[in-house]
Amino acid sequence: MMRGTRKTAFALALGAVTMLGACKKSDSSATDTTMASADTSMKAGTGSSTSMNATPAAAPAMTDAGILAMLTAANHGEIAAGKMAETKATSASVRSFARDMVAAHTKMLNDGNALAKKLNITPDSAAADSIMAMNRSTGATLSSTAKGAAFDSAYVNAQVAGHQYVLNLVKTAEGAAQNADLKAALTKAEPQVQAHLDRITAIQGKMK
Repeated sequence: MMRGTRKTAFALALGAVTMLGACKKSDSSATDTTMASADTSMKAGTGSSTSMNATPAAAPAMTDAGILAMLTAANHGEIAAGKMAETKATSASVRSFARDMVAAHTKMLNDGNALAKKLNITPDSAAADSIMAMNRSTGATLSSTAKGAAFDSAYVNAQVAGHQYVLNLVKTAEGAAQNADLKAALTKAEPQVQAHLDRITAIQGKMK
């Protein structure tokens, strides 16, 4: 019953690892400062088609503006999935987790928006394209999954993969952030995301 949802979670995790690997590459020429998701241009730059030793173009550096956009997109995804789970999940522990995720990520979203306004940073929406695509994919899967045990499994598996991705994103962004206030906000968010991941992993373990 969980095979399909495990494939979905694996796909999400694979996409997350791919985006993070690209984000970790630095580009000293980048000066923008915001908070967004992985840019779709990461797949560009395959080198010359006539040279087997061509070097791929370096991925854009993770900027403050990109970081803000990525975290904003991630929070929107968590909120949307949580609201869906509040009505479709049947497990009491899953519903409780979903309610808490809506509240927690709404606060994170609002805090991020306030920080961007304070720092006068416009989030780089293009950097969040990949995360928004992941949100759409997850939303479509949850929408098409029938209420009950199948939905619970799909939601839980997606949340494990999603929170692992967000945790890695926060850790990477913490090292890349230029603004001290943004870096401090990421440092504060890290243990919160870790707690979410620990909680949903425990729920997943009890469902097996």
